[in-house]
Amino acid sequence: MHPTMFPRRGFAGRALVTLVHTAHMGAGNERYRRLGGIVALLGAAGSGLMGCSHHTHPVATAATMSVVPQTALLDEAVAVSLHGLPAGARITVTAKATDADGTSWASSAQFTASPAGAVSLSQASVGGSYSGVNPMGLFVFMAPASAGSAATTFLSPASGYDVSLRATVDGRVAGTAIAHRRSAPSLGLIKKDLRPSTSGIYGELYLPAKPIRARPAVLIFGGSDGGLSPFAATLLAAHGYPVLALAYFKEPGLPQTLANIPLEYFAKALTVLRAQPGVDPHHVLVKGVSRGGEVALLLGATYPQLINGVVANVPSSLVNTGYPDASKPAWTLHGQPLPNVGPNGFGNASPAQHPQAVIAVEKIRGPVLLTCGAEDLIWPSCRYVDAITTRLHAQHFAYPVTALHYADAGHVDAISYYSATLAAFARFGGTLSGDQAAQIDGHRQLLAFLTAQD
Repeated sequence: MHPTMFPRRGFAGRALVTLVHTAHMGAGNERYRRLGGIVALLGAAGSGLMGCSHHTHPVATAATMSVVPQTALLDEAVAVSLHGLPAGARITVTAKATDADGTSWASSAQFTASPAGAVSLSQASVGGSYSGVNPMGLFVFMAPASAGSAATTFLSPASGYDVSLRATVDGRVAGTAIAHRRSAPSLGLIKKDLRPSTSGIYGELYLPAKPIRARPAVLIFGGSDGGLSPFAATLLAAHGYPVLALAYFKEPGLPQTLANIPLEYFAKALTVLRAQPGVDPHHVLVKGVSRGGEVALLLGATYPQLINGVVANVPSSLVNTGYPDASKPAWTLHGQPLPNVGPNGFGNASPAQHPQAVIAVEKIRGPVLLTCGAEDLIWPSCRYVDAITTRLHAQHFAYPVTALHYADAGHVDAISYYSATLAAFARFGGTLSGDQAAQIDGHRQLLAFLTAQD
């Protein structure tokens, strides 16, 4: 599978390119097609749910458990805390939820109550599904409750889901709470299905029901899995951005493999998106992961008059061949195949070896956001990101560039706060905690990137 800084103005009016090396965050994706085209990857995390204490403590009857905010978007963090507990007691907190397929997922963590009898999920977990400090650890390290389950990725129901939280001391319940996780469809967004027979493209368009003002818009697409990327699209749409999730192969009326895909097809989609109400025509961006990141950069360089910014997650700096048939070109322009690295160049080609395949990223006319994983097993995404930033610097690129390197991550997208198991991530590289941290921070950086255009 070939899945997937804002610099301040510098001297002589040039934008400074800064590489941001994000450290490992916390401890402890893919039915990607259904999750949104995102390269999913994750690891099996299945610790026992019932913790035990070495000491017996009386459970305070006044103990309370709170979730703030109790209702939040899928990509928003919440603060969970307990008060009125026995001082110094070992507290086990469990989380349970049911995914769109009806599979039950669960996680646990153990904490030590403070002298004041308080516990917060922002403090270090000393056992359970994860260890160390990770305020959303219970939400992202859930695993199927049944040991025999084949599920590897938590698929959110369309309207969202509830997470049931329970705290126990010595097996006795000390507090319970519910966290309501809500998705874009529950916010009353307008969703339009676009099909080749009527619109010339295959996509799902998400628009605010009552746009207050024109907002930046995003055309989003996945990698070599094909199909749509609705999950990634709805995460952004929930924040009020008009988003078009686009399929470019493996859907009815489209090519069934990644071969001979016309760049003009994406230009058509951009034209459709730009014409929608509530879209700021001066801030239309493209976002892609893996092979989608490759074509996002290509599109920015080819259609600067239509694209005002590019987000490329674990991309290539070079044009690659088709997939799975490497004898065919992946992309065409004006009916001609784009020069590429050739059948033997996937993952090991260099700009010096294949100058004709280097993407002319300096032609992009807008800010660029790049992410990569140092443990990427699909292709050397960090080497490619470094090549891109080096080229932009050499060409005196005039727009902000953000390059995010994640040390313990593999070939992952930028999505937030959902659970998966190590089996979902294994072939893409990185550790379970590293992949989760990269996805969460990558999504946070993406929202900041969009805010800067707003």
